[in-house]
Amino acid sequence: MSKKDMFAPSIVLVCICLVAALLLAFTYQITEGKIKENEVAAANAARAEVLPAAEGQFEEMNVALVDNVAEVYKATNGSGYVITTETKGFGGIIKVMTAFDNDGNIVKVKVTDASNETPGLGSKTTSEAWFTDQFAGSKEVTDFQAITGASFSSKGVFNGVTAAIAQFAKL
Repeated sequence: MSKKDMFAPSIVLVCICLVAALLLAFTYQITEGKIKENEVAAANAARAEVLPAAEGQFEEMNVALVDNVAEVYKATNGSGYVITTETKGFGGIIKVMTAFDNDGNIVKVKVTDASNETPGLGSKTTSEAWFTDQFAGSKEVTDFQAITGASFSSKGVFNGVTAAIAQFAKL
């Protein structure tokens, strides 16, 4: 077997991998901006959903964040705040948006990402309205009813709401 026959398949494979990597990098560069735009639009829509009185107008606050809090937004019309938290669930990070009125009452809670949770169990934290509705109207949450079979995911949401309450207290 000649050297050409031994190395030719390796060289072809390296060239194919190089071209594929360059195409992937090029595609990422093209789509990166649109992906970020879509993420911002989805976050703004979720904020508008949990605090409808804000009429979709929010400004990010530059404040010291407590543990598990990712961001704090204030309604520009003064109707309240939306605090986003990231806590540990069963399969990974659970993102929760908690809206407060100016008196510190929870207006609404929305789980915006539980994609790493067990499908059909932990993922129910995003779709079961009774679960997130149990937090509304309170200023303090000490007890909650978990989703059956999804205790870690439910606890992750509870911890997110608790962290949001602690952040609101510091505002």
